[in-house]
Amino acid sequence: MEEDNSLEFDMFEEVRRNLTQVLVREGRELIDAERIALYVVQGVREVPKFLTALVRSNKPDKEILVALLTVLNNAATLDKARNILLNLDDKIVH
Repeated sequence: MEEDNSLEFDMFEEVRRNLTQVLVREGRELIDAERIALYVVQGVREVPKFLTALVRSNKPDKEILVALLTVLNNAATLDKARNILLNLDDKIVH
């Protein structure tokens, strides 16, 4: 598994912190804001790699499809974030 370089890690950490702060300012409890932000970052962190693979015409189709599958597999965390944001997490049987 390819690890994020330090700059990418820092960017996603900043995104997580900023989103947490926005949600807290909007009235969310800190723990829920942190959970939402973490799930969002987990859900989108592979998207730039997928987009990069798509715009590079020399990437093998298999590499693009693997990147797509990774993005789609991580999409479940966006559902978790949405459910918490909409207060549905306690009402959904996992």
